[in-house]
Amino acid sequence: MRSVAWIVAAALISAPAAPPPSPPPGGAGSPESTVAAVVALVHDGRFDAAEKLLPDESGRPDQLFLKAFVSYWRLVFDDDNTVVQDVMDHRLQAVLAAASRTGPDGPTPVEAALWQGMGHLLLAELRASQRHPFGAAFEAKKAKRALDATVTAAGPPPDALFGLGTYNYMADQVPRYMRGLRFLLGIPKGDRDKGLEQLGDAATQSPLFGFEARVLLVTIYANRHEKMYAAATREADALLAAAPEAVTSLYCAARLDVTLGRNQRSLERLASAASRAAILGDVDPVVLRSIDVLRAKAEFLDLRPDLAAETARRALATGSGLTQSIRTDLETLKANGERLAAGIDWSRIAAARAAPSSTSALVAYADAVPGRPLLHLLAGDALLRQGHAAEASYRLSRADIPTFPPEFLGPRLLRQGEAADLAGDRAQAAGFYQRASNLPGFEAKEAAVYYQAEPFGSTR
Repeated sequence: MRSVAWIVAAALISAPAAPPPSPPPGGAGSPESTVAAVVALVHDGRFDAAEKLLPDESGRPDQLFLKAFVSYWRLVFDDDNTVVQDVMDHRLQAVLAAASRTGPDGPTPVEAALWQGMGHLLLAELRASQRHPFGAAFEAKKAKRALDATVTAAGPPPDALFGLGTYNYMADQVPRYMRGLRFLLGIPKGDRDKGLEQLGDAATQSPLFGFEARVLLVTIYANRHEKMYAAATREADALLAAAPEAVTSLYCAARLDVTLGRNQRSLERLASAASRAAILGDVDPVVLRSIDVLRAKAEFLDLRPDLAAETARRALATGSGLTQSIRTDLETLKANGERLAAGIDWSRIAAARAAPSSTSALVAYADAVPGRPLLHLLAGDALLRQGHAAEASYRLSRADIPTFPPEFLGPRLLRQGEAADLAGDRAQAAGFYQRASNLPGFEAKEAAVYYQAEPFGSTR
């Protein structure tokens, strides 16, 4: 799932339907109610339904932007879709043309600046995704100029805060060696602290972009550059508090959980997202398959390759929503899951996790099959879940033999660090976390980074 801010940053450096949402004060059929309904549908991944609610062609830049907004969310989940890219490009050009119209029927100066700014900001994202970095940089420059023009004595409109905050944060994060290029291109510098403040205000005040601002804050705070994982968690919780059932809010929170090694919580949220999608009946297939991929990854990280393989198998069998990247992820998870799950009695594993009294049987199972180090990892994980640090460390160390599957090296090192933390050995824990955080492809490496700063037991 992409975020506009990270794309702009790249540009600078290179069933039955659910009940409709309650209408806002404008009343059913008003422009305000249409916007609220479209936004609610988009945040549930119901893009086709949102398209049907879009107003007929008009010269109003806000209504035209709503069309581009739907295309933007399609690309969040399907960023290589060139057909949707072309549609979004056409819609954004229409926004810019409408925002530039003058006369009594045209937008006010502040409205014109808002939609010009947001139009150029999304064009910057689009150009970057199309690998046109200079075009993207110039669009970002135009966006900043227009958004600055929204500022009046009373401050900028709440919706403009999202664009301003995005630009200010990301422009400030340009690497030092690229700042000369930024100067040559005439791209205004940013302000990290001001950008975060503006995004926070947008999250609480912006009618159109409040949700997106909150998603962006989760992304920013969970990035290794910031390492503000507690703040990312608070923003994810706030996102769910504001939209507890929205498919994309559940998905966003679950993604954060996966990166921080909170596998069970991630699986619970993904189950809620899938359940709601089943009730709605018209969630876009690419969104559904994105949920499947994340679920299989969480199951794999939770040391259940059997479940990950089954999730991937079912998703592939649907034949829908399988973009190239999604198909590749699912096929890899299926193959690895089937290979690593073979020959293990997974009913024993499930029983041990369901009833702590069964852990001794799991330990005995691992001792009975010494050639399967994964069983020692599973036994160590079960002991760790019960807080038995010393026993968990011993079992996890027994898994460290040449035949240990490399696909589980990250999960093992993370758990070894957690066990050392629970035993009070911070130096040893830090060593394990450091190794885990440097592993390429380890989905939960941010957890290892987090625990280097905050001991495992203190963060849960």
